[in-house]
Amino acid sequence: MSNCRKEQFGNGNLSFSTDTLTFDTVFTSLGSTTKYFKVFNTDKKAVKISDIRLMHLVGTQFRINVDGVNGDHFTDVEIPAKDSIYVFVEVTVNPTSNTTPFLIIDDVSFIVNGNSKTVHLQAFGQNAHYHYGEEILSGQTKTWSNDLPHVIISHDTVPGVLVDCGSTLTILPGTKVFFAGNSAIFVEGTMNAVATSWSDSIVFQGVRLESFYNDKPGQWFGIVFLRNADCVPQGLFDHCVVNESSYGIYAGAGLSTNFADYQGPAQRPEVVIRNSIVKNSSSNAVYGFNAKITAENCLFYACGENVVKVGLGGEYSFTNCTLYNTGSRFVDHKNETLFLSNLLSVNNSYFYLEPLKTTFTNCVVYGSLQNEVSFNNYHLDTLSFNDFDNSFSYSDVKTKQDTFEMLTMQHDHMLYNAEPLFKNADAGNFMPYDSAGTTSPLINAGNGGTSTDIYGNVRNGAPDIGAVEKP
Repeated sequence: MSNCRKEQFGNGNLSFSTDTLTFDTVFTSLGSTTKYFKVFNTDKKAVKISDIRLMHLVGTQFRINVDGVNGDHFTDVEIPAKDSIYVFVEVTVNPTSNTTPFLIIDDVSFIVNGNSKTVHLQAFGQNAHYHYGEEILSGQTKTWSNDLPHVIISHDTVPGVLVDCGSTLTILPGTKVFFAGNSAIFVEGTMNAVATSWSDSIVFQGVRLESFYNDKPGQWFGIVFLRNADCVPQGLFDHCVVNESSYGIYAGAGLSTNFADYQGPAQRPEVVIRNSIVKNSSSNAVYGFNAKITAENCLFYACGENVVKVGLGGEYSFTNCTLYNTGSRFVDHKNETLFLSNLLSVNNSYFYLEPLKTTFTNCVVYGSLQNEVSFNNYHLDTLSFNDFDNSFSYSDVKTKQDTFEMLTMQHDHMLYNAEPLFKNADAGNFMPYDSAGTTSPLINAGNGGTSTDIYGNVRNGAPDIGAVEKP
């Protein structure tokens, strides 16, 4: 008995890290990430919280965990003097008939010594069209409307959405498409995502809308055009934004392990990208593997590997495009911005060769490395311009000039290693800068190309190099 003592508790001076815990928009039926708030005991003595209760103001959509224990009602929770506990919160929003985001709320109540304190919970819910391992069968034509966002979820049978050979997927202007996990759109048929202005642009991005995930690469796989023996996959993008993926737009992938199946021009996917932005990819913004890709007035930037990668040849045309990389808060810039190859090596012993033809006109290829262009010139002595035809004109390229000119068939009216002086590239503003004493070398340095820029500005007189024209 001499070792027993009466537990002493203070008056319960609680404070909270926030009075309202807010979740960014959460798609209905999909759970949120876990957020938390802290409960502090500011007293010099321990405090006993007699009751912690999730009030269920909107049913059971919110869930809590108090210091590692799941539940919705807790009693006699003790916090030592000058210490704290965590309350973790998740939410799954129930579907409604709303077409616009809607608010749901709940409260977590704390009672200490008969006094009640409350932390408010709130989340914005968003209904959506869900595509869970969906296959658009041959002969079908599907149109995705813009009345609600579209959410793509991977399934064991189809890791996202598959557009079969002979089918067509059309995505209407103003549509927002969100991808969960490692999901993707796989195209063996035809995919059209065409808008006419940035006011009704089409957006592809990760499903997580919490601020931490803003512009975080690798949240979904990409838009992939698969090689098919029975048809030529085709894609058209105009006024689109592809963000937070692994591969952005990938043309020429396939399921065969026999690389000879990837040779020849017959089944090359054909993809046209106009007035579009592909950014924040963990690998590449655009990857062509013996494909045919045409890009005009496009911004490609902020990637973990090459911004534009070309492998095993193919046919590619870039006009008034800006390829730029200095990394981001999520990825380091270690690989050249542009990679061009007509070879595929297997274990450095067997090589597949497919003719490569590229044309770059009025383009910027720039970044923070000393050299931003890489050529796969293995066995260079066996190559000729017949199968390694790279042509550049009126472009600003950061590279070693002598090597570049040796490996390009045409290099006319070039700017080498000229700092482009964008207005604010870190914020995504790639307009050439012009002020007193500072003028971008891109201004009026182009020739021909597109009549308007990515934002619809008319290119008067000699056009600027890159996707953005200075008005």
